[in-house]
Amino acid sequence: MPLYSQPNFTSGLDDVVFTTAQSVPILPIMILITVYLIVLIGGSSNQKRRIGTADYPFWAVLGGITTSFLALIFTIGVGILTLTTLGIIIAITIMSGIWFFLSKVRGET
Repeated sequence: MPLYSQPNFTSGLDDVVFTTAQSVPILPIMILITVYLIVLIGGSSNQKRRIGTADYPFWAVLGGITTSFLALIFTIGVGILTLTTLGIIIAITIMSGIWFFLSKVRGET
């Protein structure tokens, strides 16, 4: 008996992701963390390279919104993402939005 059975690629990409997520339950969470960090670190470092400063609250909100939309897509398939994980992602997005609206960017008084 194999540890991992190959998904059927002829049934569509969503079935491949669903089958893999059933075999490896942490995969969707790691995908969401990776997307959040790519948006946060990539966007802020690119902004810092171009203008000398980075607006970290803005990139945290943008990463949170991107991750929230991706998590909503993951909840379409039953069993890919739990409601607890979705609630944590939405809470992080709301907290980073509050951080963004309460922060001052360089140049504001």
